[in-house]
Amino acid sequence: MIDSLAAAEHLAVVSDFDGTLAAFARDAYSVSPEQRSVDALAALSQLPNTTVAVLSGRHLDGLKQVFPLREPILFGGSHGAESSWENSALTPEMEAHLAKKEAEIQEIIARHPGAELEVKPFQRVLHLRALELQDPDAAAAAYAEGVALSADGFPKTTGKCVVEFSATRATKGTWIEGLRARVGATAVVFLGDDTTDEDGFAVLNQPPDLGVKVGEGQTHAQLRVSDVHAVSDFLEQLARARAAHA
Repeated sequence: MIDSLAAAEHLAVVSDFDGTLAAFARDAYSVSPEQRSVDALAALSQLPNTTVAVLSGRHLDGLKQVFPLREPILFGGSHGAESSWENSALTPEMEAHLAKKEAEIQEIIARHPGAELEVKPFQRVLHLRALELQDPDAAAAAYAEGVALSADGFPKTTGKCVVEFSATRATKGTWIEGLRARVGATAVVFLGDDTTDEDGFAVLNQPPDLGVKVGEGQTHAQLRVSDVHAVSDFLEQLARARAAHA
């Protein structure tokens, strides 16, 4: 698989951040990506006809706070609603939807202290990781309440200790498709660990593309690796193979 990717005319390497390049932490901004993965992505980004991107549920500014590399690496935030090469804006309808979801999440937080709200440009997110560490039963109850909230015709996504309400129908899949067209990639490898990454795996043409699922769970990806350390192993192998081919 790695040899065929390394031989692609134009290779795009796209990776999720949390749970893929970096292990989860109680404080979302105290995480550090695996240095071997960072070094491999940096090496790939310097090779000819090779595009490297980090695509995260975090908003762009938040992603750049925890990921140390910059250009020529590209960034996608808010599950594909934001791109580092363009500006996006909310409509009044989108703003009203987010305001309503924020108020409803705040009501859940009032009933379950320790639950948290994350405000992103295109999403409002109920976070329960910290509460789960303190009181798993309370976290489960808060999660159920979040899942029960109406999406009001907009997307709603559930993940690991999170319920996210979005004002955009952009996904990691639509972002990857846009990136492919933008850079003219003939092969795309996408690495991710969570349910939102399945939208990205679903748009891949495997082969020549390759989806890499990190951890357990059903997936559209053709390759599975165990954890963030195995991600580093994969990226290092890919960087060496691509450099040798170049």
